[in-house]
Amino acid sequence: MQVGRYQILETLGTGAHSRVVRGFDPLIDRPVAIKLLSPELARGEARSRFLREARVVGKLSHPFVITLHDMGIEESTSTPYLVMELVEGQSLEKILTTGSVPFPTACNWAAQVAAALHAAHKRSIIHGDIKPANILITTESRTKLTDFGMARLASHDTGDTSLLGTPAYWCPEQIMGRPQDLRSDIFSLGVVLYEMLTGISPFAGESLQKVCNHVLSSIPLPVTRLNPSIPTAVDDVLSACLAKDPKQRFQAADVLAEKLYPLARRKAAEQTPAPAAEQSLRNRAARFLRSA
Repeated sequence: MQVGRYQILETLGTGAHSRVVRGFDPLIDRPVAIKLLSPELARGEARSRFLREARVVGKLSHPFVITLHDMGIEESTSTPYLVMELVEGQSLEKILTTGSVPFPTACNWAAQVAAALHAAHKRSIIHGDIKPANILITTESRTKLTDFGMARLASHDTGDTSLLGTPAYWCPEQIMGRPQDLRSDIFSLGVVLYEMLTGISPFAGESLQKVCNHVLSSIPLPVTRLNPSIPTAVDDVLSACLAKDPKQRFQAADVLAEKLYPLARRKAAEQTPAPAAEQSLRNRAARFLRSA
């Protein structure tokens, strides 16, 4: 099978609106990743978001942001596709299925994502969907921020758009229908960092309403209570990420990165909890969330 000049070799992943395939560019003789919009969504808002992603990613050049090589329209179905660098590795979402991430690694990955966000924010671009599924980890342990399909200009956000994305990573202003800004991405990255350090979400709930209530009113249990080997400075960083009021958060992603990189160079007393300790950590966090 082929789209444009690109050969399609195998499917790498499938989402609600698109699928990503491994492809090959015979003209340049290199492997690529191709994101194909579902043909039934080739018109309307889904198509607009897909094309907006191309315009956004095409403006960004950063080592921690996925590189866009090309885009095109598949002639037989008029379906757009994006051609991106092929990242050898796996998503952070898949990594987290086995539990928490060692403390220095978690801080390093979060710092890299913060640096990527800073590059976007300098262009007034809000990513809008920071979550583990949209963070790829390469075989060299470097991050690649992907999926800018929900990205928009901060100056154009009015807060009247429908709720999109994954509830556990929504920020309070998104739930309340208020305008989002660059600090909204910082909140979502804080949720991801908390999850990397503990193996659980700080705002987990059994229903959408409970998740939203946790995001709006619950204060997550400090990660040092769940894992005493983590330096207390991490609690301060997370508090500044997860503040309900955007004015109380880090005001820029590069400031967050500057806080995280020194922590990434420190050693936790136990970098990887034993299986029993990992399960105990999960149990304590679950009890806290049930009581919240």
